[in-house]
Amino acid sequence: MIEQSLAQPAPPSTRELRGLALYRDHHDEIKHTGHGRYEVPGCSGGRYEVNLAIAGGTESCNCPDRAPVCKHLIAATIFRAKSRAKARREQHQRTASRASRGNLAPLAAAL
Repeated sequence: MIEQSLAQPAPPSTRELRGLALYRDHHDEIKHTGHGRYEVPGCSGGRYEVNLAIAGGTESCNCPDRAPVCKHLIAATIFRAKSRAKARREQHQRTASRASRGNLAPLAAAL
């Protein structure tokens, strides 16, 4: 019998939970402003510029939190992932719709 040990994942940090809450409560206010750049609302009403690393770059946020990963970076990362997933779903639906219309074309021409 082979025994396998599965390590339990670490519980999310307070910062991660705050990033999730920021996305949940303000995702409609996060703006994609350019190549890997996002504008993310702050809890105190301000807005912060987040740069998500593209092609090996460095992630950054201009908020006063000096931790390597702040809640704004987490919220922007979630926003980007969900936006990309939505775009892929929409592309798949468009492709499937065109394919089904293309398959009906010979049938329609025969009528």
